[in-house]
Amino acid sequence: MPSLSPGTPGAKEAYGISVIRNDLSITIPPKAFKRYGLSDNAIVLLSSTRMGEAGLAILNKEKAYQSVFKDIIDRITALNSIMINNKRIFALTQVIDGKVFLTESMLKAFHLKTGDRLIVIKSTTTTMSYTPVGIWKRKFKQRGFLEAIENIKKLEVY
Repeated sequence: MPSLSPGTPGAKEAYGISVIRNDLSITIPPKAFKRYGLSDNAIVLLSSTRMGEAGLAILNKEKAYQSVFKDIIDRITALNSIMINNKRIFALTQVIDGKVFLTESMLKAFHLKTGDRLIVIKSTTTTMSYTPVGIWKRKFKQRGFLEAIENIKKLEVY
């Protein structure tokens, strides 16, 4: 898994870029799939990321259930339904053939659209984030991480 800023302490590690396809699917890069202990037919928790920012986080439901997300998961009534808690968006969905299929309402809730290119980043031991490439480029530019912007071009696209 490449670091976008090699040698920089705390640099984000990226699994690749996942494109939101016409069937509303996003691919989980194989290394991320393995790293987060996912399997086909597994249930995952989707969560919004930063307030008002496009993108989402994917968590292995079993691992998330052992954390602060237990109460959230218990309150979600059905797969693919959206729940709002403290202005954050949550949903449970299923992994199918290494992909997560979003619904139109999920796209809207996470401020995404078909064709968006999302960098898949290792966020925590339980969470991978899917954030639009443009957001990362803007953040890296503000911080002077020009090498990271160039390294985005080297990421594999799924």
